[in-house]
Amino acid sequence: MRDYMNAPLIYCGEQHGYQYEKEFSLPSFFLSEHEKDMMHLLAEQCQNIGAFGYRKYRNQADILNKITENKPYSGVRREPYLARLQITGERKSTTVLDYFVCKKDADDVYTYAFFEPDIFISVLIASNLSFRILSPNWLNEYMKKRLNEILSKL
Repeated sequence: MRDYMNAPLIYCGEQHGYQYEKEFSLPSFFLSEHEKDMMHLLAEQCQNIGAFGYRKYRNQADILNKITENKPYSGVRREPYLARLQITGERKSTTVLDYFVCKKDADDVYTYAFFEPDIFISVLIASNLSFRILSPNWLNEYMKKRLNEILSKL
């Protein structure tokens, strides 16, 4: 409990056991270290997206940071990747992509900001939109590679 939940435990020689050094209550839920890392990464992404003018994500970042106890996460990318996409074919709802939108460049051309290519690609596929990646080219290549890996396992 001391190592995993930061419980203020001390050994009491008189009673031959452990006791709390100060008042402490168990948390209502538990997160593994991996889950804390992922929550902190999400908090960082919310904070960064909030910097683009989406204020609601700043509040979410504050909540997530409290859950993860502000545990530093070293693998976070501070500057987002930017991708320009053209939405082709019949236009449907883009609600799932709203999290990533940075600006509208033209009628059907948008710039999206993202931190994790795999997450962005997953959202693109889940959107059921027809699209073309205008830039960066590495994202086209990365998406082809990931899709080929997935298809080869089917």
